[in-house]
Amino acid sequence: MFCFYRFCYNGSLVDFLFAGSFLMLNTRPFAYYQTEIARQLAQARISEPGSQTRRLPASPDERLAPCIWFDSLFLHGNLKTDSGKSLEILQPGVWNECEGPDFNNARLRISGKEISGDIEIHLDAAGWRQHRHHLNPTYNKVILHAYLWPEQVPRDTRNSDGLHIEGFAMGKYLFPDLDSIRQTIHAEDYPYHTPSAIGRCQPLMTTLDEDFVGGMLNAAGHERLEEKTRRFLSQQSGESLLQVFYQSLMTAMGHGACKSLFFLLSKRTPFLEMLDYLIDAGSGTRPAEFFQSILLHVAQLAPTENAESGDAESAAYLERLRILWHPVAPLFADRIIPPTRQWFTHVRPVNFAQRRLAGIAYLLERFFLNEAPTVHFQQVLETFPTTATDKEAKRWIQRNLIQPFVVEELDDFWTWRYTFASRRAARGMKLVGDSRAASIALNALLPLLLLHARSERNTALEKQVHHIFQIFPALDSNVITRQMQTRLFGEDMRGKTLLSTEARQQGLFHIFRSCCALNERDCTDCAYRSLTA
Repeated sequence: MFCFYRFCYNGSLVDFLFAGSFLMLNTRPFAYYQTEIARQLAQARISEPGSQTRRLPASPDERLAPCIWFDSLFLHGNLKTDSGKSLEILQPGVWNECEGPDFNNARLRISGKEISGDIEIHLDAAGWRQHRHHLNPTYNKVILHAYLWPEQVPRDTRNSDGLHIEGFAMGKYLFPDLDSIRQTIHAEDYPYHTPSAIGRCQPLMTTLDEDFVGGMLNAAGHERLEEKTRRFLSQQSGESLLQVFYQSLMTAMGHGACKSLFFLLSKRTPFLEMLDYLIDAGSGTRPAEFFQSILLHVAQLAPTENAESGDAESAAYLERLRILWHPVAPLFADRIIPPTRQWFTHVRPVNFAQRRLAGIAYLLERFFLNEAPTVHFQQVLETFPTTATDKEAKRWIQRNLIQPFVVEELDDFWTWRYTFASRRAARGMKLVGDSRAASIALNALLPLLLLHARSERNTALEKQVHHIFQIFPALDSNVITRQMQTRLFGEDMRGKTLLSTEARQQGLFHIFRSCCALNERDCTDCAYRSLTA
């Protein structure tokens, strides 16, 4: 079935066709593999050992809620429990990898008193009783029940000993807003509750023809690419493709809790608006430093004028930023992001937001000032050697699509610093490293090139983007790709040999979402359970 979309591109409406990409690739869509696997499972009558009560698959926001708590995505300073007590989150706790509360060993300060214990997270307050935690002694160390939405008629939360547990409605304290969080925070990037376990489909996955399994992973990977493309399409409502690319760069440079802040910052500092102010500043202005000034000040990551500025080099750099900022400051006065420690949550100094924003400023200078970056990279893709071997093709991708996003500027202040007040480092540090550049190329550039190709009805470019995606070198694995490798293949070597490209690694994410229903614990939500019943 074809899915048609209409969207605005450079002021015109264009028909948008997603499913046709599989026809151009001469490959089967993922739905074909799903149907075939269901047939094979039904014939083999494979079932998960034992029987468990089936629960409804978790909604996206239900998976998001623990991530929000872990990263403390709140406007701190005036948090209140449902009973009106002051709340300070000293330590959100450690993800629990066993049965029981979502987080262990949390530290809170409630009404000035510091307490330690477990945290349980739900989508809404009713989850405590719906999941029968009030009868389960495992939850007796819970010191706070946090949820996005309160009940219409509040009820007292108690543990199995009958003791009262404070509630915390996270929804009214969120920062950034929930839509920005949904756009940028993905549950699969966070720890999950249980170690990897072999799935009910593993016996079949290790006996099916390798070409079939490889084709399934490729198709799932392309579905994942289409999901990202649709996400960018939804962001394009009322925005130019250039702005969407800028937003995707900002999001790709964020880490954990910072992703939503980087996205919010991109919305509050539209690129074309900054470009207008850059033109007004005059030809002698260095674009990268001008962009740094706006981004750092709107994010409130630049010291105030009364603050100490460190050594002479730091003071001189900060003075240049302030000179660039003063003429435009009134124009951003209502868009300043409130101070928040989220910029630094779970982030190593080398990845501090100031350094990431400095790197983005150079990417804007490099790709956004002349022709549109999508047009530039379209021309780059047209030089791809169609007769290249796999090794040559991966080298071409590294040289032409990844390396351009690496930022190493030896004369930039942030190449040598972690903060405004830190000492100058003995060795320079890249502002955008190779692994981050590869992530930008995969997660920002390729989906945007698909949007561009379809807006121009350029089927050759669309096919080329899918081909590049299919041979893109594998990025570093994470908890989900490792877990899914074990779930599908166990200890079988094909789990390593088949997952040699990033398209197939991305396919694992799609299978986890569409077939496993984001259930990391067991196979009770398996899509094939209903198909083989």
